[in-house]
Amino acid sequence: MSMGSCLVMKLEEGASPPMKKGEHGFSLAEIMVAVVLLLLFAALTLPTLSSALNAWQLNADARKIATTLMSARLRTTSQATRYRVHFDVANNSFSCQSLNRATGNYEDIADESATTLSDGISNSGIHLTADSASGPTGFPTTSKEFIIFNSRGIPITDAGVPTGDNVIYLSNSSTNYAVTVSQVGRIQLWKFDVSLSQWATE
Repeated sequence: MSMGSCLVMKLEEGASPPMKKGEHGFSLAEIMVAVVLLLLFAALTLPTLSSALNAWQLNADARKIATTLMSARLRTTSQATRYRVHFDVANNSFSCQSLNRATGNYEDIADESATTLSDGISNSGIHLTADSASGPTGFPTTSKEFIIFNSRGIPITDAGVPTGDNVIYLSNSSTNYAVTVSQVGRIQLWKFDVSLSQWATE
């Protein structure tokens, strides 16, 4: 068997061809430079990604609150009974409750546990706030502990009087959100625009 035939057989078996003259692999110094550059890139981008994720979580939490309020309002009209959403500021959670007509007390809905902000993600920095430095036009700066809907889907006080002072505030270290319910039951999501120093609907 000739030398050429042996070389072809080796190549077919997966052996790497020898380097040509002038070719060379990466040196240790070149590999180290590449690793350092990758680490620097990660160090610069991770804080930005973390901040963006936190902002997304805050927006998602505000929308969950709005959805829960909408659900409570729809249940009142379909079941002809009062519902309310309870906001537990201390534990960063909220839950939907229905009125027990027999006892006159509000009770948690079976099989529906309280919702925790950011689904319980630790150190997210997202929390319900008892009050805000400012509020959307026409709404107070203090969060409501309960937002109650009567059987027609209208927000009311404990005494059953229609009210438009319904707001809950939540924030992280840099952004503030508010969810409001007007006197006619309109639910809106707000975000504080720092550049304009005012609240704007989302």
